[in-house]
Order: sequence, then structure tokens, then C-alpha cells
Amino acid sequence: MSLMLDNLRRAMKNAGVNAYLIFNTDPHQSEYIPEDFMTAKALTGFTGDNATLVVTQDFAGLWTDSRFFISGEIEIKDSGFQLMKRTQEPETSYLHFLKTNLKEGDQVACNGELISASEFSDLKRKLQPYNILVNDKIDLTDQFWQNRPQIKFSKIFILEDKYAGKDVRTKLEELSAKLKENNVDCFLTSGLDDIAWILNLRGSDIAYCPVFRAYFMALQNGKSMLFIHKQRLTPEISKYLQRLDVMVMDYDSIASTLENLPNKYSIMLDSNVLNSKLYSSINSKCKIVDRRSPIQFAKSEKNIVELQNMYKSMLEDGLALERFFYKFEQNLENDVPMTELSAASMLLNERKKSKYFLYESFECISAFNHHAAMPHYAPSEKDDIPIEKDGVYLVDSGGQYYLGTTDVTRTIPTGKFPENFARDYTLVLISNLNIAMQQFPEGTPGSRLDTLARCELWKYGLDFGHGTGHGVGYCLNCHEGPQAFSTSSSKNNKIPLVKGMVITDEPGLYIEGKYGIRTENMMDVDKSDTDGFLKFNIMTLCHIDTRPVIKEMMTPSQIDYLNAYNQSVYDTLSPYLESEVNEYLKQRTQKI
Repeated sequence: MSLMLDNLRRAMKNAGVNAYLIFNTDPHQSEYIPEDFMTAKALTGFTGDNATLVVTQDFAGLWTDSRFFISGEIEIKDSGFQLMKRTQEPETSYLHFLKTNLKEGDQVACNGELISASEFSDLKRKLQPYNILVNDKIDLTDQFWQNRPQIKFSKIFILEDKYAGKDVRTKLEELSAKLKENNVDCFLTSGLDDIAWILNLRGSDIAYCPVFRAYFMALQNGKSMLFIHKQRLTPEISKYLQRLDVMVMDYDSIASTLENLPNKYSIMLDSNVLNSKLYSSINSKCKIVDRRSPIQFAKSEKNIVELQNMYKSMLEDGLALERFFYKFEQNLENDVPMTELSAASMLLNERKKSKYFLYESFECISAFNHHAAMPHYAPSEKDDIPIEKDGVYLVDSGGQYYLGTTDVTRTIPTGKFPENFARDYTLVLISNLNIAMQQFPEGTPGSRLDTLARCELWKYGLDFGHGTGHGVGYCLNCHEGPQAFSTSSSKNNKIPLVKGMVITDEPGLYIEGKYGIRTENMMDVDKSDTDGFLKFNIMTLCHIDTRPVIKEMMTPSQIDYLNAYNQSVYDTLSPYLESEVNEYLKQRTQKI
């Protein structure tokens, strides 16, 4: 890694670059990225999904959020990089570092494919008063990453209408109507989940995400273009696209297509998603209408078939989870050795038994004791540890099914509780229930509900550093916008929740060096019995362990809700479970 850093600095010097920026993304601004764009991991060893690297001749820093403060310090040790802890305070941003450490006339450079058009514009605007130059046309990657992985193409498959719930022609007609409504000639998206959703196609170019590399353009007249590596298309997919009147263009021709758009043409795009390089390729005489992709809203509001299928996926997932927890606790009781990795493998094997299962929806967070205090820790051969009695085990996992995407977290004691664990566990449970039980007025954004998951913790001077919930795709990305529960000031956090949206409820608490607790369910937004109000339905089917619960800390209504939820888990799953698992689940779902 230090050799790569030396090579980068040499390349910077030759190019006249004083500070080089590396963003942990791909040309589509994906959260999870393909191996050939894992530059941050190659340079530093960092495996988190949020990182910005700044390199000068005498400094190298990696900026990330609180989910990775603990694990990041461990991973980048001896890499030559310093972990920079980014919070919502402006002084903790990489931009503040550039302002205060560079001098007039210095040049900041980056690869314009890996920064959104809006972020690059903001960067230029804020550094201009300091006379610091910003250049997005310098890509030094190949000069320091010698063994960069080759691009890999997965098999693309058709998601049948019985799973998607809406045919492609209808989706394209609705998109065309949106363009007419906004009086624009065309729409461009580089969001891979947008493209997979509108065409009812899925792939696996990126681990855990059923997407494929492409760009998509739709015209107001109903025609559309898919920019993709043509050689990867099977005859079946080619004929499918032809029947839909989708013109197939080469992936690399997107820039020239944008350059040659007619003068005065109006194009709708989201500069928060489109990369800076492509944005600058657009004919300067075109009118740019910058707004959120209409596909984001369409796919976030699940249709009735998608919702019904997602509930079926919860049944498949719930059976796997309960069989796993039964075997997990049997192993503990019988002193069968287990490690974090072997437990994760055991859970995956249970999910694989479903005929609808594709693969995991993210890397399993299988964490024991102090490892669970790192919110996004994932075990590896290097740091895998045994799971023992008298500790705390946290498992955050999910699956990609033809029927939908799942994401669930449970925390269980493996014996005697550590000091304060029962109190902390109950606080997190109350935080989870406070959101799940809440009805709220139509038009309410996630930011107004996020506080419900924190107020009980605040009474004890406690809090957690991540968002409380995110949207979930349908056989798509586990993290999907635009809805969210968060304290962030981002646009996503101002989006009203509407019927059909699916969102997670996952408050947590992390005691460094001791344990971590998180309880997570997926919920759909539904109409309340009260006119003008909405409510949540819990979709997840997996018992919540009541052994650590301090009943006296809870209200009667919270206790009733918890008991009713656990009973519904038992009633729904028990007809499909083996007798010994059924008996286990019956015990774990007893009323408190």
C-alpha cells in the first residue's frame, strides 16, 4: 500500500497536482461498487462504503462517517493514511482541510467520473475565493494501481411481471408522461437501480446488488436508449429490448451522444447522481433541468404485487432466521465451537434453502462482543473470533430474492449479560417501538420521526451516530432512496413518507470495547384508520429476544405491541417449521 501511495505522489508531482482526491464510488455514484473501482480499499485497506481520500506530498487522509470510526482506524493502520472523522460540523469536512492547508495557486485534481456534478460544482465554488484551482480531468489511477482488476460482466436476466408487478411499457409510458408534465425533451439517468427497475432487468455486476453497468435515456416521444457493453447481451435480452423499442447503444458512446444533442434541447437529470465528466459533455446550448430522478419516486412506492411478494420474501427470510437462531443456541448449549464467520456461513446456508434466494443483500455483519460496537463490522479470516458463552452477539443480514430484498438485525445474549446490557438493550427496543407504533400526518418526512428513536436514549445521555432507517429496493439495492429516517440535512431526509414506501427501523447503541446493540425491522407505510394520517406495518418476521428486557422500563402499550409482534411471528412461521424449531420459537415468543 505504501508503494502505491509513493507512486501516486510521483504521478501527482509530474501532473502538477498539489492535492489529489479519490472518491469511493464508481461512474454511477453507486454506494456499493465493483472491484475495479475499489481504489480506497486498494490504497488503504478500508472496506467501508463511505470514504473520501485526500493526498498531498506530506499528508494522506481518509474521511468517513461514524459507522466506520472504530473499524476504519484498525483497517488503515500502517497504510500511511490518517483517519479523519467526519461529522455534521463543517470543520470536519475534507473541503475544510483543503481550504486551510493549500495555498493560492495550488491545484486540486480528481477523476471527474467519480464525483457528482453537483459536488464538483460546489467544490469549485467554495475553493474559488482562495484562488485554488480545481480540475476534474486528471485520472491518475492507472499510474499507481498496477494490478487493478479487470471489468467483470454478470449475466443479465429478466424479472418477470409476476415479480415486478408492472410491465416495462407501462413504466416507460408513465416516465414519458412525467417528461411532458415537466416540458422537457429527454431524461438521463446513470443510477443503476433506476435502470434495472424501469426495464425489469437484473444483474450482479456489483456484489449484493442486482444491477448492471449502463446509462439510460428516455425521450418525451416515448423512445428510449440503453447505453451498455453490447457484447454482454444474450440473444434473449437483445430480443427483449428490441420488442420494447429500446435502442441499444455502446456504453462508451454516452458522452458523444450528450455532446451531439440538438441545440436548445432540454434534458432532465440529477446532478447529485450524474458524474461531473458526463455533465460537462452535454451540449452547452442545451437547457438542463436539474431535479431528482422521477424513477426514484416511482420505484420507492411499491405496487401491490411488489408488496405482496416482499411479504412472501419475509416469510422465506423468517424461516431461515429462526432455523439459524435455533441451531445457534443449540451450538452454544452443547459447546459446539462457533466463530463470527462460521455463524454467518450457517445463516447463509439457511437462506440458500429458499428456491427464490439469489444471494445476500449486503455483507453479513456477524459480530461478537467488542466487534459489535463497530456498526458496520464484517468478519474476515484475519479478525474472526470465537463466539462464546456470556457475551453479546449481533447479526445484521439480508437476502436478495426474486420476491424482494430483506434487511434485518437482531442482538442476543449468549449467556450472562454484561453490566448495563439489559438496560441498553431495553432502551434500543423502546427506540425501535417508538417509531413502529407511531401514526403521523400525511406529508411527514423521515426527519420529523427520527427523534422518536433517540429521545429515550437521550434521557440517559446516550445516542447513536448513524441514521435510523433507509428505504429498501425490490430485488434491488438494500439501501434505496429517497425516503430515510435521519438527522442529516440531506434532501432524502426531507422527502415525505407515502403509502407503499418500505423503510427500515434500526436504532442502535454501541459501547466501544464492550458490545453493540441494534434491533432492525423493515416496515411498509400504509394508510391509518385516522383520516389524513399514515402508519407503519412491520414486515420482518423474526422474534425479538425478550430475555434481556427490563419490563419495568416499558409502557403497557409498548409491552402489548412487543407481545403481539412476537405472537404474529410465531403464528405466521410455525406451520412451516420443524417441530424442534417450532418449540424453540414458541419459547422465545412467550409474552412478557
